[in-house]
Amino acid sequence: MSKPIEVVLCDKNMEEGKMSIENTPQLRSFLQMWMMSGGMVISTVEGVVSDGRGIELPEIPGRDFKEELVKLSELISQIVSRIE
Repeated sequence: MSKPIEVVLCDKNMEEGKMSIENTPQLRSFLQMWMMSGGMVISTVEGVVSDGRGIELPEIPGRDFKEELVKLSELISQIVSRIE
């Protein structure tokens, strides 16, 4: 008896060691968040960048907003480099 195509694709991705939304809940969650807000985030960031002025960030106790943005940038770069 043959398997449904979804199972075949999932098995194939797992065998090849590739992440997919079928075998990686974190990737599925990231893509769901991106589908809901990604366009808005890009548009907002483009607006901030096009302004050209220096940026003053608010002090948030217990958080380093700049460091969080640096980490996000590094992680997004890694994700993009792994997309086939």
